[in-house]
Amino acid sequence: MRGSARRQIESWCLLALYALSLTGSSFVRANDADWLNARAAFRAGDADALTQAKAGMANSPLAVYADFWQLWRQTKGDDSAAIEAFIARDERDFLSEKLRGEWLRQLAKKQDWATFRQQYARLQDPSETELQCFYWQSALASNEPIPRVEAKALRASLWLTAKDLPSACVPVQQALQAQGVISNEDVWLRLRLALDANAGGLARHLLQSLGGDLPADALKSLQADPAAYLAKADFADRAQRELAAYAYGRWARKDLALASQHLSEQVGALGAEAPVAWRQIALAAARQFDRQSETYFQQSESAFWPDSHRENRLRLLVRFGDWAQFQRQYQALPARLQDSRPWLYWQGIAHQALGNQRAAKYVFLHLAQEDDYYGLLAAERVGDKSHRTLAMAVMTEKSDAIRLAQSAGFQRAFALRALGQRWEAVNEFNWAVKHADPALILAAAHAANDVAWYDRAIYAAEQVSGAEALRLRYLTPYREFAMSLSEDRALDSAWVYGLMRQESRFVPNASSVVGAGGLMQLMPTTAQWVSAKLGEPYRPEAVNDPEQNIRMGTFYLSHVLESLGHPVLATAGYNAGPRRAREWQDETELDATRYIESIPFSETRDYAKKVMTNAVHYARAFGQGETRLSARLGAIPPRPVTVIEGP
Repeated sequence: MRGSARRQIESWCLLALYALSLTGSSFVRANDADWLNARAAFRAGDADALTQAKAGMANSPLAVYADFWQLWRQTKGDDSAAIEAFIARDERDFLSEKLRGEWLRQLAKKQDWATFRQQYARLQDPSETELQCFYWQSALASNEPIPRVEAKALRASLWLTAKDLPSACVPVQQALQAQGVISNEDVWLRLRLALDANAGGLARHLLQSLGGDLPADALKSLQADPAAYLAKADFADRAQRELAAYAYGRWARKDLALASQHLSEQVGALGAEAPVAWRQIALAAARQFDRQSETYFQQSESAFWPDSHRENRLRLLVRFGDWAQFQRQYQALPARLQDSRPWLYWQGIAHQALGNQRAAKYVFLHLAQEDDYYGLLAAERVGDKSHRTLAMAVMTEKSDAIRLAQSAGFQRAFALRALGQRWEAVNEFNWAVKHADPALILAAAHAANDVAWYDRAIYAAEQVSGAEALRLRYLTPYREFAMSLSEDRALDSAWVYGLMRQESRFVPNASSVVGAGGLMQLMPTTAQWVSAKLGEPYRPEAVNDPEQNIRMGTFYLSHVLESLGHPVLATAGYNAGPRRAREWQDETELDATRYIESIPFSETRDYAKKVMTNAVHYARAFGQGETRLSARLGAIPPRPVTVIEGP
């Protein structure tokens, strides 16, 4: 971006802050620290201390939180006037929505369904499952049957799932069962889903409701030695046949040939559950990229098809290049999956492979309107070079910077971040973005970038289009040492930035649920191994130091690349482990797009697509390196037999 353009934006940000000072407010005030005292008083139930802290927050952007906390306690009472007045000041505000949500929960507990339905209709975002279930409880309380279309959707979302659901959904499930929408057979279907998801508690509950029993130790024993379970199972019992079908899948993970042979001999005894067992065999074969998987899937056609099973089948057909069968199975997908970008792209590839060039071009032109993984690949298929570049900057208007400074939601977001309250700050920022126009969102992205709040700058920029938004999506903080360390390790800097962006969105102290930390999300064991290789003492705190994290991360990435020999393999290996990335290679050369699509871990599959797409955009930003995604991906070589060193 040209220096003059950057200076113009900086001047507008200064103007915005000046405008705030004229109104007696700012993004950050010293007395905002009273917010911490007010929150502590709220949590302790100390009304006097909360009132005192509220007085100290006068004229602060965060003062409204004290009112919010005082009213939160009142949602349990009968005085709704103050709550309604608070919400009415700005119904689209984050705190108004949050307060209304809590009020709705209390109304549901008191079964004040008339008020509940009135307030529920005014929610800005009614997507929360618990509140949805309370809404349907309100309908049932009025003796209203759940309409057929909604009942069908609820059967899918509230029953045909192994996810944990709020207790508020139980009466709705029971009503659907009473209406006959959820049948007894659906209970068996959910049992299969629970077993697939390793949701043992749910599986035991469902089996007990069907008159069976599955103690926790019995399930663990089945998983550890499925062959032993099958040897003693009573196939005359439906519950044991269902568990046997699951056991065949567990056995097939260890010995596919023996499990499939045994199932062939027991098909008659399993009866209607035989296709269920073949499905489990098919899924296990798919995990191993076994070409027999399609045969097993065909033997399971009559069994229930969760979306995940259909998609697993399609991924194997993509890997094997069986385009005629792919197209037949594509037609069996629900419409929403047919219209999804991954399967549209592969449908285009299937059209192309089968000679229907006109249909393929139509699909690719449609996908090429976006600049994501499939959009870039599709554009290259049709020779479309019209994607925006990062060199052209579109300025935000100075009036937008002033509007940003006057936005209560954005003020609170920046003030909370200054207090170190990341969770609350992110919630406020995201909600403000959700209800802002594109120009204001872009101004917020600029402001976030200016205070090094890079992940929110990227998030905001992703919601709008234009060259300047694209620049903000692919920021390059820590550039001096990131570029230098990449060069020292002979790594493509665009790839390093693409990986770092995906790992942490440039949050220096980012941490994952499994313990990875820092910009390049290093696991403690990996950081220890790298430190030893570098001849340095291991310091846990080093992972949160940007320069040290990138130093260790680029060393490890270079090691993984050297071990695996291909950037796509190294990308997958960085996320899931180098040994897994190698296990996913074929015995012969394989197009990288087909390798990526057939990765069995959804997180790693998505990760590889995004990192390699990011690398293209960074190469364009740097004006160096390969800017064609297909060229970056290339072909994956056959699987070697060399031993991989390190974590």
